[in-house]
Amino acid sequence: MNPPKTIHSPRRLENLIYLALWLLVVALWIIDVMRVHNSLGLPLFSASTAWQMFSRLLPFVALFAVNNWVLIPRVLFRNRYLRYFLMAALLVVVVWSLQCLTFIDSEALHKGPPTRHNPMMRPLLPLPLFLDFIYNLLILGANLAIALLFQNFAQRLDRESLMKENAESQLAYLKAQINPHFYMNMLNNIHGLIEIDTTRAQEMVLDMSHLMRYMLYESSRPVIALSAEIDFLRDYLRLMRQRYPDEKVRIDVNLPAPDKTAGVTIPPLLCLVFVENAFKHGVSYRAMSAVEVTMTVGNGMLEFRCVNTVHPADSAASPGIGLQNVERRLKLIYGNRYILNIDSTPSLYSVTLRIPTDETSSPDNR
Repeated sequence: MNPPKTIHSPRRLENLIYLALWLLVVALWIIDVMRVHNSLGLPLFSASTAWQMFSRLLPFVALFAVNNWVLIPRVLFRNRYLRYFLMAALLVVVVWSLQCLTFIDSEALHKGPPTRHNPMMRPLLPLPLFLDFIYNLLILGANLAIALLFQNFAQRLDRESLMKENAESQLAYLKAQINPHFYMNMLNNIHGLIEIDTTRAQEMVLDMSHLMRYMLYESSRPVIALSAEIDFLRDYLRLMRQRYPDEKVRIDVNLPAPDKTAGVTIPPLLCLVFVENAFKHGVSYRAMSAVEVTMTVGNGMLEFRCVNTVHPADSAASPGIGLQNVERRLKLIYGNRYILNIDSTPSLYSVTLRIPTDETSSPDNR
């Protein structure tokens, strides 16, 4: 992210719009002058005509310049609204007064023979002065509207950039929480096995080192290949099989083959928490337990399902911070583009997660 671009790019576009509008005004003015001169048989354009046009436009340009580069940024955008409108009104009065003086001097210079006017038909204000006043208000209003529009646009860009920074910071924080949570559970598993089977505990330490290497180098990335995440889950489930006896815990795994996941990426460690909770809360040494992990990919969607048995003695156990963190992480990454269903019965606990696979390469890089 580059903050200067966020701030100055809209301002540059705003200035280009002002330049285009003023060029359009000058072009229309020249066309009108040439039309009048042509009808009167005068030269279409001359140096005196250019000077007259410059002297007529100068007050309008001065009004715009003071309002655009002084009053709006230094008064209005600092939330001094009353002061801005008072100063803008004073600016219009000053510019219009100068235009009146110029008009009076011009009338005196080109004064022709006196003509009779009906006092009842005499206008309160000469038409040129009335039009100058209206043009002053139009210039001020158009300038104000465009400036406020672009200020709102710049503020929206700044808010989106800030939201992105906050989301990235929260994602980094949540990932940092997931890793210690995983280490704690795995170390507890190995600690429980050391006194039962030292050889298997040593093998689990080696397997865990492989998992830690993956988490150290892969989990810091915004997205990873789905095939790598599946390999990680297979290694984790193999560790669980080493810990629990087959006659007590049935572990069923159905993960897609590599050819089904080619080119698909997901945020790392997205499914780990559900699998961890399945073993933590769904396995009991006193009764037959089961954990089933299934993943399918197709039609632009990835569906992950984890089902585990529920034991009355463990039903009141807290799911811990892991599940809360992964829900917050899903919300930050996918917004409303994911589906997370959690169903619980007295005997089974199931989690079903559906995420889009055609957008997973961009969530953390928005």
